[in-house]
Amino acid sequence: MWAIVPIKQFQFAKARLAPALDPGQRRDLMRAMAMDVLESLAATPGIERILVVSREPEVTALAAEVGASVLLEEEGGGLNGAVAQGAQLALEAGACGILVVHGDLPLATSAAFSAIIAAHCAAPAVTLVTDAEGQGSNCLACSPPDAIPFLFGRQSCPAHVAAARAKGIDAVVIRSPTLSLDVDSPADLEALLACEHGGRSVAFLRSSGIASRLALESVTTPAPVQVSRSIEGSA
Repeated sequence: MWAIVPIKQFQFAKARLAPALDPGQRRDLMRAMAMDVLESLAATPGIERILVVSREPEVTALAAEVGASVLLEEEGGGLNGAVAQGAQLALEAGACGILVVHGDLPLATSAAFSAIIAAHCAAPAVTLVTDAEGQGSNCLACSPPDAIPFLFGRQSCPAHVAAARAKGIDAVVIRSPTLSLDVDSPADLEALLACEHGGRSVAFLRSSGIASRLALESVTTPAPVQVSRSIEGSA
């Protein structure tokens, strides 16, 4: 099985974290999260090859650290186009299946990825790991690589399940405590820092002083004042 990791250019990634992190901090966090994912995949038995699909210049060096390959993402295709590129290359190379993993899963572990592979049935098969809300697809295993179309975006988990059903495949949906957290908002940062495990991502947040600052802000921010009104009847 090949692992396909689409990674957005760091300068455009995680705009929703702007209230908590400046552009440089967002780049550093994205880099750390990507390495957490790549290192965990590299340590996972059953992953034959890791393919990063991206236009980010720094990705080549990051991929080299774990022996991953890089495929230049075509412009204009978005996330689904990037995944489709990787899947096509895997298919042409004879891969029996792919595991699509987003690059912003800071709690990723080889054990969590091994659990997906273990739950994945013989082809044709589709296995999904949802986000915390049960709507997104944080990981997607497909055998063969083109078993279903890629529909990442809002409510992608039910969309992928429906796409699998249309192909006569009963998709397996997994909830994983470690893979459900994708960092998109300041609230996700707080959830990440509350976890015991966090690899490079948590280490960066702590060593940079961001963790301490966020903790202080959460303590000093006053709770919203609720004003109650009594409405008297009019004559």
